[in-house]
Amino acid sequence: MTVRIKVLGSSTGACVAVSVTLGLSLVPVGWARAGSPLGRGLALTLIQPSEADISLARIEYTKGEKAYRLGQFEEAARAFEKAYEKSGLPDILYNIGLSHLRWYDVDPDSAHLRKAKVVFQNYIIEIQKNPDLGDREEAETLIKQIDEKLADHDKLDPAGGPGSVVGPNPIDPGPDPGKKQRIGGAIAMGVGGALIVGGVVSGVVLGLRGQEFEENLSNAYDERDALACSTSDSRPACAEVNNRIETYRSNGRTANGLAVGLGVTLGGLGVIGIVTGAVLLIQGNKKTAAWEQRRVSVTPTWSPGGAGLGVSGRF
Repeated sequence: MTVRIKVLGSSTGACVAVSVTLGLSLVPVGWARAGSPLGRGLALTLIQPSEADISLARIEYTKGEKAYRLGQFEEAARAFEKAYEKSGLPDILYNIGLSHLRWYDVDPDSAHLRKAKVVFQNYIIEIQKNPDLGDREEAETLIKQIDEKLADHDKLDPAGGPGSVVGPNPIDPGPDPGKKQRIGGAIAMGVGGALIVGGVVSGVVLGLRGQEFEENLSNAYDERDALACSTSDSRPACAEVNNRIETYRSNGRTANGLAVGLGVTLGGLGVIGIVTGAVLLIQGNKKTAAWEQRRVSVTPTWSPGGAGLGVSGRF
């Protein structure tokens, strides 16, 4: 999603739109913000960097982007920190925290983990001020995983010194959150399709049966006319043909009613099933796509443009 943040220029006083594209990857630096869990609208954060600070922030952000892509996580963390100092954009805290977290993978000094934890905690504070900024639960999950890394680190080096060597502990993105919805959607669409087919088949069968009763009824009328019977004629032959007429008429009405009723009912339920299944599939695919982004390496980019500060990144 794209979050619009208003940047208030110091010289002109005009508001310039800053676009930060949010996505998530736990391997490289990037943003993954699926929207506010509280369902609130996008909030506007007002900051007042000078034009010179905006320019410097963009330069530092670009440096951080390139450094991260090259696996130079120390340089990436420093550059993102400078970009944050100049711009004040709280979104960049996520970049900083993730850079320190990856820095630990190449330099197993627990200080990197502790720095990442502090930054993510500050990031959560910013989310509490503006829930639309990011996913608090995700940040809290990262902190828990940092704590696990720290615990593993301390097992090998109780003193917590920088000389300890701990193998990388990749962040587990967890199970596919969209799998159940995708399966449920496929089942719902399958059931819906079966119901529609059932409605059509039952409608055709009952319709043919009703047509058969109509033909029998027409023949019975002809037979009664040939016998010159009235509806109240008590002669045995007339009574018998009148009874058959009533039976054919009743059965015909029932068959026609069932043909329409079952066809409409099953068809309607089938349409509901297909629509529900499609919605579940779309939602499941979106969650799966976001989950898969955490497992691939994506780096942030700084988009040029405008008189303001444009930042785009997949985190």
